[in-house]
Order: sequence, then C-alpha cells, then structure tokens
Amino acid sequence: MLTFKTLKWTVQAPKGQPDNPCIGLITLNRPEALNAIDVRMRVELDLLLDQIRRDDRLRVVVITGEGRGFSAGGDLRSEAAPLGALDDEHDFGDFGPYKELANYFFNDLRHVVIQRAIRKLEELQCVTIAAINGPAVGIGLELATACDMRYASDKAKLGEVAVPAGFVPESGGARNLPKFVGLGRAMEMILTGEIIDAAEAERIGLVVRVFPHDTMLDEVFKIANKIAAAPFLSVRHAKALVRRYWDSNKSAEGAQAELDAVMEITRTADCREGIRAFLDKRQPSYRGPGYGDLGTTR
Repeated sequence: MLTFKTLKWTVQAPKGQPDNPCIGLITLNRPEALNAIDVRMRVELDLLLDQIRRDDRLRVVVITGEGRGFSAGGDLRSEAAPLGALDDEHDFGDFGPYKELANYFFNDLRHVVIQRAIRKLEELQCVTIAAINGPAVGIGLELATACDMRYASDKAKLGEVAVPAGFVPESGGARNLPKFVGLGRAMEMILTGEIIDAAEAERIGLVVRVFPHDTMLDEVFKIANKIAAAPFLSVRHAKALVRRYWDSNKSAEGAQAELDAVMEITRTADCREGIRAFLDKRQPSYRGPGYGDLGTTR
C-alpha cells in the first residue's frame, strides 16, 4: 500500500465521546512548497478519499494545510518539464521514440487524477470542512470550494489564478465559484486572477466565517464537534438534500468539458510561457495562437 508522504491523516474523537473516533483531519503536507499539489499529492488524495468514503465511522472530515498555507495550487515546477517549459529535459524513463508522447500522457494523467479526487471529495457522505490557514489559490481554492463549508484564518488569501498562469479552472472552479459569489464576481476573479483577503472572502460569501489565525483550527473543531454530536442519519440526510440542490448543475459532461479544456491548453505555447514566467518570477508575454508554425515548440 502506498505510504502517504504529502498528506497527514488522523482520526480523533469529539469532546465528550472518547470512544467514538469520527472526526478526520487531512493535512496537506508540503509546507516547503506552500502545499502546492504535485503529482504524488494528487494520487495520495485520490487514494485517501477512497479510504474515507468506505469508513462509516466518519461524520466530519476537516482539510487544512501544514505550515503557513492551505495550498498554493498546482505545483508548476513539477508540471513544467513534461510540458516542455524547462530547458532541461525531464526523464520519465527509457521510452525511446515514444518519449515525447509519454510526456503528454503523464501530463494528461495528472489532470485526470485531481479531477477524480475532487469529485470524490464532493461526493463524500460525511460533512467536509476546509480550514483555510493561509493562501488557497488555483486548485487549492477549488479543493476548498468542493467542501461543504469553508472557514478562514485572518491571514488567508484566496484566488482563482489559473487563467493568468496559462491554465484554466479544471476541478469544479467554474461551476462552484459563481454559486458562492455570483456570476460577475466569479468571472472577475477567474479572468483576472485577483487574490482577495479573508475579510473580503467572508463579505462575498466565499467563506462562512473568519477566525484569528492562532485559534482558527480550534474553532473549526468546535464546529466539527457540534456536527459529530448531532444524530447520525439526520446529518447525513441533511447534507445529501442540500447537496442534491447545490449540485443541480453538476454533470459528467461538464467534468469532461473541464478536462478537455485543460488538456488542450496545456499543449499550447501560452501555457509553457505562463509556467516559465512563474518560475522566472517575471510577467508573462502571451501571444495567443501566434507562435509560428504548428510544429514549433518554442
């Protein structure tokens, strides 16, 4: 069985019920990279959510980040090489004449896995809570919006930064964000990559409440304890009914459209330019489809 290296998973009992461990805590555990979601974390999250959805003991699952951030989104450093955005080649092994194709396949697979993992998170029967302890951007924000509730530290920053970085929201961001903040505000955040602070996130309905940074996780667990103490079936059915209406615009066709969009975009020179600019800490220079001949990789 895969050993978790980028996630920490614990289960604890609520106060007053020491013999009933039913509150799970997922901690994204790459603090040196602000918990950016690399390939391994995507796979580990996918596997852990399978484990969680089979565990009928669990009533609440809390997700937070280790260190000073929730998640900085996709790990562009690990995405750069298979997309040809680095000068150095990335060696996946001896694929001979299929090496370039293997890069594309590997890139496609990472997007399939994260979309599948976030879909599993949305479909969990237990209540899910995002405890946003710092930056939550890109896929990090999409992970948070897939949860039933979001609470933020007063140090949190939130944003959907995929488009300015040369990508596109791929894991429910385009579906969920407008329902929280309205169509116009969501479009502004998605298309400009605006980063908002916790107070603004609370004002526009993106998070339920903001807590002082040092007590945020304790406050979230107080809420989790209250939910865990409520009647099991009442909580399950209440969540299922709310989600039934909330997910009315969720479809397999929509998920496929997200996947198709990100796979097409990651084959473009604009995407490679966005990654290079991020790694070089400079402003990108996008040129749309006009990068020369179709065969040019730039």
